Amino acid sequence: MHADDLFTAPQVAKICSTDLKTIHNWVNRGEIKFFRTPGRHLRFRRQDILEFLGKYGYPVPDGFAPGRPRIVIIDPDETRLRGLKRSLAKLSDVVARRDHLDALLSIGRERPSLVLVNGDAGPEIQHVIERIAADPENVQTAVFGSSAAVEKRAQAAGATFISEVETKLIKRRVAELLGF
Repeated sequence: MHADDLFTAPQVAKICSTDLKTIHNWVNRGEIKFFRTPGRHLRFRRQDILEFLGKYGYPVPDGFAPGRPRIVIIDPDETRLRGLKRSLAKLSDVVARRDHLDALLSIGRERPSLVLVNGDAGPEIQHVIERIAADPENVQTAVFGSSAAVEKRAQAAGATFISEVETKLIKRRVAELLGF
């Protein structure tokens, strides 16, 4: 998550064209998602504000909606990785990594909307899937693969399973997950 994806209560009041007291009332009633800093100050994530605006019919201010979504792909198969990157670049900004450790670093830097993992990549990838899916920032995780074992591991980690290995079909499912 980038610093410009977090907002204070006064900023949210301005976005919603309301006063600060109304924001506090919405927080107290659980109508808008928030978290508190260690100093107990309210903070709001851009995505949560967008969900709130949509739910209650508020207009989204010009330039407030984020740009293209980001996807980090983890796949040791260089050919498929290049094909997925080329195909998904039409939908989003894509970071492609063959090495799962490099991918984890990219996820920390990029704060992607979706992490796409080749579940057939071997046993070490299961721990990576579990760590990504357990992210407190709720990074959406999708695992593609061709076996029931991969599906079971993905579901156990709380990730979405894509039972495809063909680039065109994976792209279609990714588009659905991103809301296209």
